[in-house]
Amino acid sequence: MKKTITVLSLAALAIMMQSFYQQNPNKASYENGKTVYSTYCQSCHMEDGNGVPSAFPSLVKTGRLADKNKLAKIILQGLRGKHTVNGIDYDGEMAPIAITDQEVADVINYIRNSWGNKAPYIKVADVVAAKKATVKGYQPY
Repeated sequence: MKKTITVLSLAALAIMMQSFYQQNPNKASYENGKTVYSTYCQSCHMEDGNGVPSAFPSLVKTGRLADKNKLAKIILQGLRGKHTVNGIDYDGEMAPIAITDQEVADVINYIRNSWGNKAPYIKVADVVAAKKATVKGYQPY
């Protein structure tokens, strides 16, 4: 009888704990960002994030991904002008991408946490703030 009560108590506890389970929002953002990346970014920056030297910059361990404001602006407003990534000079243009603020946050989270990159996850509010922020040296498309 004591074993039955213990088993039933543990089963009830397991059911209650399951009801409090919520999906990790970072995992959901990462997975959504992967989809956005494959749709809009992969054709230039490649599936592995390595880009094409002298044509499309690498996103792998660049250190250029730390500024979430600049990254959001690049995605939403494009980019022009000379810049150097991992010792390679680029002077191309990236057209703006028309996606939602949620998609911007998700793709930033994916890029900044793939291919050896590690950075804090951002939220939609960070993208909204980034749109208003001034970014030194940034030239929109």
